[in-house]
Amino acid sequence: MNEQERKVMIQATFNTVAEGYDNHALRYFADSAKHLTKFLNLQGDERLLDVATGTGSNALILAQHLPSGQVTGIDFSVGMLNQARAKAELFAIHNADFVEMDMQQLSFPDNEFDVVTCAFGIFFVEDMEGQLQLIASKAKSGAKVAVTCFYDNAFLPLIDLFFQRIAQFGIEKTPLAWKKISTEEKLDALFQGANLVKTRVQRKNIGYYLKDANEWWDLIWYAGFRALVNQLSPQQLEKFKAEHLAEVQKLATTEGIWLDVEVLYAIGVKS
Repeated sequence: MNEQERKVMIQATFNTVAEGYDNHALRYFADSAKHLTKFLNLQGDERLLDVATGTGSNALILAQHLPSGQVTGIDFSVGMLNQARAKAELFAIHNADFVEMDMQQLSFPDNEFDVVTCAFGIFFVEDMEGQLQLIASKAKSGAKVAVTCFYDNAFLPLIDLFFQRIAQFGIEKTPLAWKKISTEEKLDALFQGANLVKTRVQRKNIGYYLKDANEWWDLIWYAGFRALVNQLSPQQLEKFKAEHLAEVQKLATTEGIWLDVEVLYAIGVKS
């Protein structure tokens, strides 16, 4: 699969899962954004660009910390942007707008924004260093550039059970793109390669208990894993779901099933 074919597949997947992307089981997106506001130390009047904004979880939370500022969120998934706009209207957030745009072809002028963020999106392109340089080019000199990524052991052991089970149905494991930058050292090296300075990388566990195995299925169904289970026939899907959820349910405690979500926050400054 070449880069363009991969991009089309990613776009189609996220258009498909958009309606459920804000499912309660995937609340780590909103939770991580709340912590990012603390790391950014916003003054309240910044113009902020949120790249690969998805359903706007990051953009809308940051917008609430910018009473005199403005957030622009971009994404190439129309389905995701529709959800983001609907949430902005629902919560009466008027200082966030959402634009359909490929993050590999940012059309904003250089040196335009006071802050640029990209939450769980930089790893969807092969050339992450080049992508980060492009993102940083839209920031003013001295502006903060922030990226979030899952840590190396995120979603274990559930994710291993998923891949082991689906392999029995002839579906090959897809390399997890975020693994390429899933440690403090790797993410710091990415920022250094993009010529960002004063880089800080911090790790925080924002995991939580899922109510039951069905909530884990919600995460599979409404996230990037959907592309894998979509390769199963309806009969295979029914069998896979039953078998996988049975093994996941065995991990349940009185509190539920622990979903381990460690997140890396990297913040650098454009020189």
